[in-house]
Parts: sequence; C-alpha cells; structure tokens
Amino acid sequence: MTENQGLSSENHCPRDGAYNLADHHVDKGRPFANRAEHHENQAASSRPGAMVSQVLQPQYTKLANPGPLGLLAFAITTFVVGLYECGAGLPDENPQGKVGPNQAAFGLITFMGGTAQFIAGIMEFRVGNTFGTTVHCSYGAFWLSYAMYLLPYLGIQSAYGGETSRSYTFAIGIYLILWGFLTLIFLIAALRTNVAILLVFFFLVLAYLFLSIANFIATEHPAPSVRVNKAGGAFAVICAFCAFYAGASGLMVPETTWVRFPLGEIPVQSNAA
Repeated sequence: MTENQGLSSENHCPRDGAYNLADHHVDKGRPFANRAEHHENQAASSRPGAMVSQVLQPQYTKLANPGPLGLLAFAITTFVVGLYECGAGLPDENPQGKVGPNQAAFGLITFMGGTAQFIAGIMEFRVGNTFGTTVHCSYGAFWLSYAMYLLPYLGIQSAYGGETSRSYTFAIGIYLILWGFLTLIFLIAALRTNVAILLVFFFLVLAYLFLSIANFIATEHPAPSVRVNKAGGAFAVICAFCAFYAGASGLMVPETTWVRFPLGEIPVQSNAA
C-alpha cells in the first residue's frame, strides 16, 4: 500500500532532493578522484536559480507532494480550535460563554485551515489524486465557511436572534452534523489507505458528532451541553495530533532526514489473478 492512496500522492509526484552543503565542501587534504566532475558540479550550483528552492539543479516541471501541506494546515487549525472548544483559557473554562471561543483563531482559520488547505487540494488535482482533491478542498471550504460565523458584520447570529437563541444553535448543529456525515463518507473511502489517515477521520467524525449534539441541546440543557462540547473539542485535538503525524510523515524523506514516521499501512490482497 502506497502513500498516494491516502491524502498525499507520493507516486504521482516524486520528492525533491534536498540541497546539501556537503556536496560542495572541498577536503584540501585529499585530491578529487574526478576533478572534471567536481568542476561540473560547481558550475551547476552557480547557475541562476540553482538554489532558489534549496534543491540542487531544480526541475521546475517536477510536481511536489501536496499532502503534507494539506494535512498540516488542517492539523494546526483543528488543534487550536479544538483547544478553544475545550474551554482552554476561557472564563470558567466555558466554551459557550460570552467570551470567545474561536474569534482569536479567525486568521488561522482563514489563511491556514482555509486557504492553504484549499490550495493543497488544487495541487492534488494536478497530480491526479481524486481523494486528496476532494478531502482537502472540502475541509478548506469548511474552514472558510466556518470563519463567516465569526464575522459580526455579516449579521448571521442576529438573523437568528443572537447566539443564545435556540434557532441559531440548531442551525450550527445541523451545519456540524452534516460535516460529520461527509467525514464518515471520507472514512469509508479511506479504508484501504493507512492507519494514520483512518484515525484522523475517525476522531473527526466523533468531534463533529459531539459538537453538533452540544449545539442541539445548548439552550434546553446548558450544563450538559458544555460538557459535551468539551468532549467534542478533545476529540478534535486528538484528531489534530493524528493529522500532524500523518502530515509530518510526508516530510520525512531520504533527501532531508533519516527519521521515518510509519503510517501503518494496511495489507490489502491484490485483485490480480
């Protein structure tokens, strides 16, 4: 099972080789076995653009792996929002109070979770990864749409009678539960990928489920709603840890490091006769 069956399409886009300063270090105590090759390497490294991307002699038509960008953008945004939904740093640790919880994350939601992840989805389209395109573009759109709830001048809350009105909390609950349903579809579609990706979707389904329930019962059962909301935030944080791991795995390549993060590939029998 290869990584391109998950969110990062490795077979579609071979990784760049990292520029290594050691390649141009001259050991004065030992003559070069092939001086012609040494001068050729020096000439190559001195060409304009040879170090623009920290890649020796970069191939500008070579496709990069967009998976790590999408996963890490999702991970850091989900982690921060998940902490706020747990009530971290809020008065009485209440994520449903009058302070916060997610306004401080508006920039992160818009630019990292929304824009960067949506770009990663477009890049997955370029390398032919249908699953990666759908997932990254969908969650990029989720974060951008969620950010709209945090803009007071759009009047979304006031249109429902304020953030404490039952109609508004129900609208948020419906919004979140449908995203949970879509995430469940992604989970089923990813059953042949790897353990790390499956854990991301599994805990994300739980996060959406608990956060939606918390909004459904917010007005009639406020105290239990806060506890359920915190549970949803905790599942979001766990999901973010899994996404961090999966995204970091795509960066641990032989050209830049000796460290490897195994994704837990799922053995699948070949359909070939």
